[in-house]
Amino acid sequence: MLKAPTTTETPTFERIEEGLRRAEASTDAAEAHGSLCGLVCGLGAGGQSTWLAETLADAQAGEPASRQAGALLEALAASTRAALEGAEMTFQPLLPDDSEPLVERVDCLAQWCQGFNHGLFVAGRIADAEAELGSGNTAEIIRDFGEMAQVSVGEEEADPEGEAAYAELVEYVRVSVQLVYEELSDVRQRVQSAGIH
Repeated sequence: MLKAPTTTETPTFERIEEGLRRAEASTDAAEAHGSLCGLVCGLGAGGQSTWLAETLADAQAGEPASRQAGALLEALAASTRAALEGAEMTFQPLLPDDSEPLVERVDCLAQWCQGFNHGLFVAGRIADAEAELGSGNTAEIIRDFGEMAQVSVGEEEADPEGEAAYAELVEYVRVSVQLVYEELSDVRQRVQSAGIH
């Protein structure tokens, strides 16, 4: 049985993946976390309810597995928001452990980037912030993440060079999300003032 973590503890990739699978959600852990981050960048705390509803849209409401998945997702959302809001720059995209095969990790990174762009565009529509998404660093990052969502590697590329390239991409994603979060602070304030959720 899955035990819900405390709100300060970030659930692992494996726990989120298992929780979503048990709840029969139609998304996986990497894409779901990317989507959460995009929504939080644009909507702040208001993005969490939109994300939970979207992520568990196909889950059976009221079922134990759905309730457990919901608790895990709420813990993930709380720790993600805390990391983005904090000054320590501790944000990390939720991805498989480095002990997993590189092919799988790259695939999950691609899904994460796809999820982020999706969440950001949903937030942009809700907050009427298309202009902000189409300018500055945010627009460039959206383009880069769109390209990264198409990335894959073959088994033959799972070498030290492939590992180094993957580590660089993860770091680029980590820093870029924090940059987008900072750049959209005015959008989040506008959303909060207007009471948009």
